[in-house]
Amino acid sequence: MINLKLQLLLVAFSLVVLFVFVNRTRRYKLELKYALVWIFFGAAGVVVAVFPQIFFLIARVMGIQVPVNAVFLLAVSSIFLILYSLTVSLSNHSRKLRTLTQEVGLMNHKVEQLERRLEQAERERGGRPDAADR
Repeated sequence: MINLKLQLLLVAFSLVVLFVFVNRTRRYKLELKYALVWIFFGAAGVVVAVFPQIFFLIARVMGIQVPVNAVFLLAVSSIFLILYSLTVSLSNHSRKLRTLTQEVGLMNHKVEQLERRLEQAERERGGRPDAADR
């Protein structure tokens, strides 16, 4: 089957991953939507480390003769899923940043126009305060 030391190491590593991501999420250092994927894979790692027979079953179902190849296939697939989710998130944030930058530019332009109109109105009045200012 699997060496006991390796099994304990996998359990410990998976628990550390779970602890780190749950703790960072709890302290608001990491958003839940980004941590959920890692928490899921950490929990799956604990389950697979405790019950390594699962990979033999997965390998057999997938038609893979060597279970370690199933481990690598699932690990690479998991990394691609995480990479895809982060790429989608990055794309959304980039679009929002561009929109916000454009809105700030338009607002700055409007403020400059209003300041020029105010200065022009003050010059036309000759710098005299309005009756409302008294």
